[in-house]
Amino acid sequence: MRGLDADKVYGYLDRLADQVQEAELELNETRARNERLLAELQRGRGELRQMREELEHYEQAGDRVNEQVVQMFSQAQLVVEEMVQDVSRDARERIGHAREHERQIVASAMDTAGEQVRSYAQTAQAQMQSIVDSFATEVDQKLGSAPPRTER
Repeated sequence: MRGLDADKVYGYLDRLADQVQEAELELNETRARNERLLAELQRGRGELRQMREELEHYEQAGDRVNEQVVQMFSQAQLVVEEMVQDVSRDARERIGHAREHERQIVASAMDTAGEQVRSYAQTAQAQMQSIVDSFATEVDQKLGSAPPRTER
């Protein structure tokens, strides 16, 4: 890290780490919500499966099934399928948003790092030029000649 201000670099890295950590936290929260919704969906599917098994049992026993019960199972299946679609769509959107946020953070960090590196490089170049000029002046004085003019 020669030529760079270590405190600024570490400060920048700390900010970058905080931003990445926030993005990861948001992503983890989204994943946790998705898992909760998937668990709810699984419970719904389990209930639906159980209801279907009961219906099959009653049919095998010769009981007549009421038309309203059949409609209720169909509606439950439609609701569960709609929930699956909603959960999947929501999870994709949230993951997409989290990824876009992460890309923005990384792009911003890259831009900032590039600007800081350019600034530090310019400062280092100016300091090096000053050292070279000073050294040339001293060499000229020791050798007894006039210092050459430097053009910038």
